[in-house]
Amino acid sequence: MTGITVVVPAYNAAGVLGTCLQHLAEQDYPKDRYEVVVVDDGSTDDTPQVVQDCAGRLDLPLRYVRQDNSGLAAARNAGARLATHPVVLFLDPDMWAQPQLLRAHARHYDGRRVAVQGTRLLHPAAKVTPFMETKELLPDLTRRRRVGLSPYHTIMSNFSLRTEDLWAVGGFDEAFRGYGWEDIEMGFRLHRAGVELHWEPEAFAWHHHVESLDERLRKQREAGANAVYFWRKHGRDRRLGLFLEIHPALLPLKWLVYRSGMLARPMRALVRAAENRAAVSGGLRRRWWLLVASEGYNFLVQEAYYEGVWRALRAPSPLQSPSPARARTIERG
Repeated sequence: MTGITVVVPAYNAAGVLGTCLQHLAEQDYPKDRYEVVVVDDGSTDDTPQVVQDCAGRLDLPLRYVRQDNSGLAAARNAGARLATHPVVLFLDPDMWAQPQLLRAHARHYDGRRVAVQGTRLLHPAAKVTPFMETKELLPDLTRRRRVGLSPYHTIMSNFSLRTEDLWAVGGFDEAFRGYGWEDIEMGFRLHRAGVELHWEPEAFAWHHHVESLDERLRKQREAGANAVYFWRKHGRDRRLGLFLEIHPALLPLKWLVYRSGMLARPMRALVRAAENRAAVSGGLRRRWWLLVASEGYNFLVQEAYYEGVWRALRAPSPLQSPSPARARTIERG
């Protein structure tokens, strides 16, 4: 049976990490065939104490390491360097794996060069604010191939591959600092290197992350800057530019919609109206208000994305990779 190292990158994840580890301890998979490595990316909350508590009470092969805050890509690389099994599974700390998750990933490793994308849905308990209520409001109609999955559909919060394939393409690019695109860029390189991407619906985890609108807007600004780096890194590829929605042919329209300010005021008014309604009624509840709020929030999120895009496009040079020494700074806990 395939040996799997589960890498959980954690930054200020004390509120969700314990449940993540509890679910990993309940996997329908032999304990001697997997391990869990938590990489603490310089947390300032009680993340270390949560890991210590779990190590004492859970039947789980668990290791903890800590590094200076260096970003998600660097944390994933640090965890993968410590893997003792041939397959590494990246799982975010707010992902609550169902019991069959490891087994569903493992069934794909039969000697072929493959990588496996698992699935996730937002946990209903996370829908506690008007902003969170609008998440996954409409069904996901994306067509995904079980074999030959598009690299544009890779999300590393629940993703496995052979460690030798990870290092064959250079690991995660640690120049992606902040939020966004480091996962699809990895899928992009794996696909180009001949690794076959599989989609496995049974490798399922609940996603339990409650974020504020301000947090999302900050992330989207970072994602906009990372999108420009991604596009430049791969030679300003036309298809990639269209996917990232930053191709020069699209930018005049994007500027008109998101940067001219002509729609910002009415969209913010929609959001205020929806949030006032939620305050009075204890939630948005009615589908009409959910749709109104969703449109307003989506506009603000995209506006923040293009703020990051334009800022990066005006920069004199793309993002620079961190020094190898900083990216490898790690201590055993």
